[in-house]
Amino acid sequence: MKFELKKNLTKHEPGDLARLVENQESDIALADLSFDARLEQLLEELICERENKLINRLIKAASFKYPMAGIESLDFDARQVKKNTIINLAAMGFVTTATNLIITGPTGAGKTYLSCALGIEACKKTYRVFYIRMPDLMRNFEDRRDDLKELTRYRKRLGNYNILIIDEWLNYKLNERDAKMLYELFEQRSGNNSTIFVGQFPVAEWHDRLGGGTQADSIMDRIVHNAYEIPSSETNLRKIYDSKKLANLKAEIEK
Repeated sequence: MKFELKKNLTKHEPGDLARLVENQESDIALADLSFDARLEQLLEELICERENKLINRLIKAASFKYPMAGIESLDFDARQVKKNTIINLAAMGFVTTATNLIITGPTGAGKTYLSCALGIEACKKTYRVFYIRMPDLMRNFEDRRDDLKELTRYRKRLGNYNILIIDEWLNYKLNERDAKMLYELFEQRSGNNSTIFVGQFPVAEWHDRLGGGTQADSIMDRIVHNAYEIPSSETNLRKIYDSKKLANLKAEIEK
C-alpha cells in the first residue's frame, strides 16, 4: 500500500471507513478495480464528505439572513452589475488581502442577498464568516458594556472572523460612545480580516453618521482606504420578485 494512502487512512474515523466500504461492496461497477484504486476512491469520498460537513457547519454558524443565497441565482442584468465582477469577488481574493467590500443602495436593491451569497461562497472555501445587523451588533455591545472582560471577549471573537458582514450599516447616527466601540472593533480587523458593509447611505455620508470629529476620522481611515465598492442598482428587486410570486400565487388560486 502506498505511504500517502496509509497516512490519509489514519485521519478518518473507523466508522466512516466501514460505512463507505459497505457501500463499495454493493457496487458491482467497482469489482474490477485494484485494492489500492478502491481505497483511493474511498478516501476521495471521505474527504468530500468531511468538507461538505465542514461547509455546512460554517454556513450554519454564520447566521446568514439568506442561508440559501447563491451567486448562480443573481440577476446580473437587473442589478446592473457585471457578472465577471461578482464571479471574481467570489474567488475570495479580497479576503486574502483583507480588503473590505461596500454594498450600498436603496431599500429592496438586493444588497443583503448579495452579501449573503458572497459569504456562502467564502464558507465553501472554508473561511469563517459571520453576518449581523448593525442594531443587533450595537445592542450586543451595550449588553456587555458593564463587563469589560466579556465585552473584550466578544469584540475579539468578531474581530477574528475572516469575513464580518454588517447589514443595515449606519441606518441611524451613532453617538460618541457607540462610535468608540466600533473603532475598537475595526482597529482589530483593519489589515487582518475583511468586512462587508451593507447599507443605504453612500460613503460620503458615513463620517457624519459616525458622529463626526476625530473618532469618525479614525473609523473611516480603517475602512474606506482599503475597500472596494460594489455598484448597486436603483431597481427595487424585492418589489419585482414579490410581484412575480404574488402573480404566480394568484394564477394558481384562480385557475
